[in-house]
Amino acid sequence: MKQVRPEDFDVEALMAAAREGRLYVDEKKNTVNKEKVKRDVRAYVARISPLVTRRYRSTIDELWDEILNDDDFIELLQPGNKTKKCRGFNKYNLMRIIGVLREKDVYERYSDRKFASLLEQTKRDCSYRCYLGMGLEQRCLLIKIRQIVTLTFG
Repeated sequence: MKQVRPEDFDVEALMAAAREGRLYVDEKKNTVNKEKVKRDVRAYVARISPLVTRRYRSTIDELWDEILNDDDFIELLQPGNKTKKCRGFNKYNLMRIIGVLREKDVYERYSDRKFASLLEQTKRDCSYRCYLGMGLEQRCLLIKIRQIVTLTFG
């Protein structure tokens, strides 16, 4: 493999390589448009708006704006290459964020099952539910989300 400059790019050679089975694509670069991730996440978390505490009811949209305008969180919410269920965004990591927000009293302290049933809009159990109580793995993101909640909206 070699890097190709735009002026040296040969479309015919590329098509020939594809036809011959010699064209490979680096799947690690598979990302979803950031704006689409933001829209999908907003629509998804809107389902739990009845669970927002009174203290944060008027500022919940601004809180999610702060979270979703942070590149680290958008990167965290990008779907993985092998995800089959949630292609628009990473629901597992979103559940972790929602769990942290629940611990910071942004959301009422209802059961994981109630959150999952509202988010997934089903009575069946879902694999995402257990991630609500796990918190964020990266300490820097946990600190960042706590700062967003306490400094900006606390």
